[in-house]
Amino acid sequence: MRSLNEQFASANEGMFYTFEENGTSKFIEVNNAFTKLLGIPKSRILSMELNDIFAPESLKKMPQKKLRLNQKGYLYAEETLCGHNGDKLTVEIHSTKIRWEQKDLYFHVVKEISEKKWLTSQIRNKPVIASGLLTEELDITEITNHYEPLPFIEPTQGFGGSSLLSFIEPTDCLKVKRCVSKVLEYHQEKQVTFQTGSPYSTDSIKLRAFFKPIFNGNDELIKIAFVLCRAENVEQVSEMPISPLLLACL
Repeated sequence: MRSLNEQFASANEGMFYTFEENGTSKFIEVNNAFTKLLGIPKSRILSMELNDIFAPESLKKMPQKKLRLNQKGYLYAEETLCGHNGDKLTVEIHSTKIRWEQKDLYFHVVKEISEKKWLTSQIRNKPVIASGLLTEELDITEITNHYEPLPFIEPTQGFGGSSLLSFIEPTDCLKVKRCVSKVLEYHQEKQVTFQTGSPYSTDSIKLRAFFKPIFNGNDELIKIAFVLCRAENVEQVSEMPISPLLLACL
């Protein structure tokens, strides 16, 4: 039990337990990742009702979602939460009904997905080569290729933990750093072009990077989402070109 409690407290994803009392959902316990995501102290969260953290648009169907959770024993839903400063957070919540000492309890796992929504819109509208997540220091935590192979050779230690700057021509590194600094300062999506060039580059090509900062409910940076496109194509192409085969059929 102690090991499980330690895993719960130190998990990277937000987690919490609730119970029902007279038709009202109340908190039993929350972990550190969840308090950081909301930007609300643990003591305050535990004194709140579950509905207090949801935005009005998520509360509309709350009775139906509770009913489904009790009937099936589990529930997945995309929700909008309200953080400490009123900022709205887009999250996935996986809920499970469990039985403990003849009582029904509910275990919830929360994942922030604001970057998922943004990346989906970027991939839909641009010929994206790659997308992923960065730390504030520009270290790669996730990277995925899309319409064509990555223009980089994966380091022996993997992409995770490698600096994005290590794949960029040294003379362009400063302007990329400046761009990201503005992203963090103004809390806005920004873009910059750079030339690839390093021992890990398969070829020297010009890329355009789009960066979007993701903040928690206390206005603290939790990650930076990014997409990479070929610089010469991104401005002209707003959607995927029609294939020659399809044109021949028209």
